[in-house]
Amino acid sequence: MMLREPGVSLVRDRRAHLRTILISFVALVVAASCDRKTNSADTDQASQDLRKAQAAVSEKRKVVTVNEVEIEGKKRELIKGQQDLADKTRSLEDNRQQLGSAGSTLVEARAAYGAAVTQRLAKLDAALAGLATRTDATSKDAAAGLRARRDLLADKLATMSVAADPSWTPLTKDVDTTFDAIEHDLRATKR
Repeated sequence: MMLREPGVSLVRDRRAHLRTILISFVALVVAASCDRKTNSADTDQASQDLRKAQAAVSEKRKVVTVNEVEIEGKKRELIKGQQDLADKTRSLEDNRQQLGSAGSTLVEARAAYGAAVTQRLAKLDAALAGLATRTDATSKDAAAGLRARRDLLADKLATMSVAADPSWTPLTKDVDTTFDAIEHDLRATKR
């Protein structure tokens, strides 16, 4: 038997062992390269799902932004509408107060006009009474005619207290015109 050197045989054994490992590794690499099946389908689907989700989020973000803008616009319109309503309510209240004041002024003006008409009628009655004291026929005829016109005027004056507001102005003009005509004719008879 042949004796081997102790260090040489160990190196040979290691080389053989490394050679075996290397051959196994190469065989695995070759086997792996021959089997070209990849897992890219798994990531491709996930990538598509990710892009779809990003597109959906982007689209929804746009919709939300549009809705927010519309809502803010509607809020501004509502606030403006509420302000307009508040302004109109204040205006209505002011107009009601002015109406009340104008109504009071109207009542006072009607009372003052009624007092002036009563005073003017009393002066007319006094002038007619003076004309009736004359003894000539012309004066007596004039007094009778003027008295009849005065009585018609008194009837008109009686309707004034129940006259509605729209008919008040024409009625007062008619009363004043009738007064003027009777007083004119009365002055003409005194000459």
